[in-house]
Amino acid sequence: MNTEALLLVLSAALCWGAAQTIAKLGLARMDLVSYASIRAGFALLLIVPYGLLVHGFRFTDWGLVGMAAFAGLIDSFFGTLLYMVAIKRTEAHAAAALSNTAPFWGVTTAVLFLGEPARWVTFAAALLVIIGAYLLITPARADPYPRSLRSGLGALGAAVLWGVGETGPAKYCLAHGMSPVEFQLVLVGTAAASWWALNLGTRAHRRRYLSRAGVGYALFTAVTGFFLGWILWLSGLQLAEASVLTPIKGGAMTLFAFVISIVMLRERPSSRAFLGAALATAGVVLVSLGT
Repeated sequence: MNTEALLLVLSAALCWGAAQTIAKLGLARMDLVSYASIRAGFALLLIVPYGLLVHGFRFTDWGLVGMAAFAGLIDSFFGTLLYMVAIKRTEAHAAAALSNTAPFWGVTTAVLFLGEPARWVTFAAALLVIIGAYLLITPARADPYPRSLRSGLGALGAAVLWGVGETGPAKYCLAHGMSPVEFQLVLVGTAAASWWALNLGTRAHRRRYLSRAGVGYALFTAVTGFFLGWILWLSGLQLAEASVLTPIKGGAMTLFAFVISIVMLRERPSSRAFLGAALATAGVVLVSLGT
């Protein structure tokens, strides 16, 4: 395992785990579409000057631009929409855990479509992450936080879209010469355009409410989730195979989101949930030692 790639991906997982959890605070203080639109717009304002400073934007292959736009649509628009619907209706550690089964879909994408080798240890690590996530969302006793089928399906749908979008299109574009910052600009730009189109299209038919605290949380998650998280993740993908890095990211995100939900949101997971977090962490250790 490339040590630099491991550190980059763990840092990305910390950023994304924080963004996943803190989103619950923001969504409690403003409507979903406004929150997501502000978040995506602010991320776009960050990535443009960053890209101009470190690399510049060339866009020599418009087929790759289309692939990156596809990733932005399925990952940062539809995937995020499903996740936000889920986290509004259930505990943050539960929604994050279920959505972080994305490693299974990411590994499947990397092996089936990118031609990467199917190592047994990689699939074993992904399986541990999935089992851990299952334990995190299925209570052993009467649950004081009601969970709906819609919440579970929303988080699971986000997992599928995130796993595919963060692995397949991203690795493909980088492998064919697209720079990480160009990929990120197209991804964030597509997401921002999609959220603002939804914002304008539903403006007259939804209840809108804003708060200064909600905007602050949106900006925080834009920096951690949309900006730093993607920079770190794409940098790691340049150094190691996606099928190896994806389970690491998923397990670490589950653990980070779990801890942050306890510290910041005062959630009190059951012993079953603690076991689930331990299994997810074991997946990270297994894939790190076995590759």
